[in-house]
Amino acid sequence: PRGSFVVEYTGEIITTGEAERRGKRYDEEGFSTLFDLDAAGDAACEYTIDATYKCCVARFLNHSCDPNLAQSPVWVDNVSLALPRIAFFATRQIEPLEELTFHYKYQEGSRHLECHCGPPNCRKWLY
Repeated sequence: PRGSFVVEYTGEIITTGEAERRGKRYDEEGFSTLFDLDAAGDAACEYTIDATYKCCVARFLNHSCDPNLAQSPVWVDNVSLALPRIAFFATRQIEPLEELTFHYKYQEGSRHLECHCGPPNCRKWLY
């Protein structure tokens, strides 16, 4: 149902500097599962989740310009704004066997990937 918790994005917590280093290699390989923990709104994000080798099913969530999930930072047993956990909640009723998707929300100019998600409101590009 709408508003239900679906899954948490898990993986290895690494520094943003390490994420930059790994990200270059992942971009060359054409596959990245890095998720910045910038929920506090700081321009200088301190940490990133790398779900390349340590992960859960959230690693396989795909992008959509019309997603059925929304990500939300949550703090559990932690007071550091730099270390939220990333939870995904349903934005509407999700039907059985429906693909789970969220909007990647790339910063404009950071990445230029063609989008193939398909809904009428598709932006055609992941910025």
